[in-house]
Formats: sequence, structure tokens, C-alpha cells
Amino acid sequence: MSKDLARGPESYRNEELILELLPGLLEQNGFSGVATSKHGAMKFVDATTADETVVRFWMKQGWTGPQKFAAIQFGMLDSGDQPDEDFVEYVAARVRSAKTHGATHALFVHMGETHITNYVALEIDDVDRAYRKQIKWWPERARATKAPSLWFEDSRMHHSANCIRAVLDLELPLSSICGVSAEPKGTGTDSKKVTVEMERRMRQSIFRLRVGDRCRWRCVVTGAEVRAVLDAAHLPGRNWRFHNEAHDGVMVRTDLHRLLDKGLAEFRDGVFWVADKARKGEYAQFHGRAVNV
Repeated sequence: MSKDLARGPESYRNEELILELLPGLLEQNGFSGVATSKHGAMKFVDATTADETVVRFWMKQGWTGPQKFAAIQFGMLDSGDQPDEDFVEYVAARVRSAKTHGATHALFVHMGETHITNYVALEIDDVDRAYRKQIKWWPERARATKAPSLWFEDSRMHHSANCIRAVLDLELPLSSICGVSAEPKGTGTDSKKVTVEMERRMRQSIFRLRVGDRCRWRCVVTGAEVRAVLDAAHLPGRNWRFHNEAHDGVMVRTDLHRLLDKGLAEFRDGVFWVADKARKGEYAQFHGRAVNV
């Protein structure tokens, strides 16, 4: 994959979506207090384990799409003629940089069109170990002309598809990292189950991004523009199972969303309606307010 394609507008949009979906994925595996951050071009995800230890994942986005293969690209060397040692050192430098920023693990993610289709977690030092093994036995894959690449998924009938073993043999299940299970390295594949709750969370995150863009990340009732306190609320007659396009909802403050979910508020004939028992404080001011839905 070319550098231009890998970092086109769609790639950045998918990166934003991944960061929205990761909290649900990690919480499904026992983590809490999930937060994302960036340091330059590097993305990190902090999460609290079962024993309240904070781990930091270096998040790397694999290629996006429905294909059954994915790799992490660490950057681009000046020339494809450079020796393997240069490729190895390039990756090792990226790992050292991630560790400098506090990373304890790496999380590789393959994003489909609307949801996470695959992911692999490693201890941070195993990223370097996996790449060294992959370039030793499958140099064409690991070099990718002049882009150091680490393959973590490939279900095609291809003579070099087993290069992913360099990664999967070191993979740690997220639940083991969290401390809620004791599965050893190399057993992560069997534990990757997407629950109904996880699917619901993914759909909600996608819906939130779509509606947020349409509403310019502004609450239609209060005018609040702080993105962290905004939720996407479905319009009357629509639900998360079947209606998740941008026009199926509006942005509201999270507390107003809770009122809607509990039946204490509604959108009625172009106004925001609040039930009698909830018309207290500022909520009384919102009752009857005209909204553009």
C-alpha cells in the first residue's frame, strides 16, 4: 500500500473511529478508565487493569477495509536498497520512542468499513522481537520495498501467509493483560469474541461520529459545544439496530440523553418536551424550546 493511500483522508477518518471504538473493546475485556492521547504522530490508549494498574497501549492502525490481511507500517526508509539491519533499527527506534512515552504494550487494529474486524496486543518489547523474526524469515513481507511492515493478519492461501506467526506467537489476550484471565502468549486468537454489547457500542460510536459531523458537534437544545459531553440521540421512531445514519439523530448533552432514554424528555413537533417531574432547575428552561431536528 502506498504512503499516500495509507494516510489519505479516509485513513484519518478511520483512525478517529478506531479511537472511538477502543474504549468498548477494552472494557469488554475487563479494563476501565480508558482514555486516548497523542504525542506527535503516535497514538496511545491508557487503561486501568483489574488490580488498578494503568497500562499504556501504543495504538497502531493497520490497513483499513474488508480484506482478510493487515500489516502495521512504521514509516518509510530513504531507499529499498538498504540492508535489513537498517529496517530493524528503524523499527527498534519506534519502539524505544513509544517506551519513552510510557507504552507498556502495543495494540494493532484492523478496521473494517464500520467496525474493528481484528486486533492484536503485544508486550511493547515483543514488537521489536516479532519484527526481527519476520524480517529474518520473510524479508519481502517485512521490508515492503522500503516501508518496514509487521504483518499480523493474513488468511489468504499464500505461501508466505504464515509470516503472521512471528506476531501471533507473542500475542497476549487483552483479558490476560487486564488480569481477569491467565491465558499465555500465543492464545489471543481464541479469545476474540465480539459480544452483542460490543457490537452495540461499535454502532453507537459510529452513529455518534456521523451525527456529530452533521450537527457540527453542537447540542441542538442547549448549544453546548464541548465534544466530551455530547451524545448522539436517536430521533423518535428510530433505534440503534436499524437506524444509524447521520439523519437518524441529533446531538444533545449527555444528561439530556439520559432524560430521553428514561422517557423523561422527548422531541415533539419541533420542540424539546420535558416531563413534569423533571422540570426542575435548568431543565424547566429547556421545556418547550424549539429545536431543529
